[in-house]
Amino acid sequence: MFKIVFMGDIMGNIYINENQLLLQELINIYQPGQFDWLSYQITKKNILTLHHVIKASAGGLIRIDNSALLTKRSHRGLHICEHKDFILYSEINDFFREIISLGAPLDDYLVKESKEYKKALTKTLYK
Repeated sequence: MFKIVFMGDIMGNIYINENQLLLQELINIYQPGQFDWLSYQITKKNILTLHHVIKASAGGLIRIDNSALLTKRSHRGLHICEHKDFILYSEINDFFREIISLGAPLDDYLVKESKEYKKALTKTLYK
């Protein structure tokens, strides 16, 4: 079970943004276990983040149907890939759309596909 830690100030006021609420909702729906949607392990140092499949700057909305669960490391790698291999970046985002359309935790087939995308992403990052 994952818990989202919200930012607060010294007076005890808590600040919650839309991304944090959406991230918690995605965790509840997709129950990621130990790995994100690109098969990167979730750890205290490699926490889950929210990836917008269509960026806000391109008109993407902050909604479940535009969001993917990625760790900090895979999220950063995906955005590096965006500039190194836009075709792969687009294919991975299409894969996220497939997961989103199911609205359920990844099955064995999607986990296998996720691992293949992780391999391709790693290869692109270390070219």
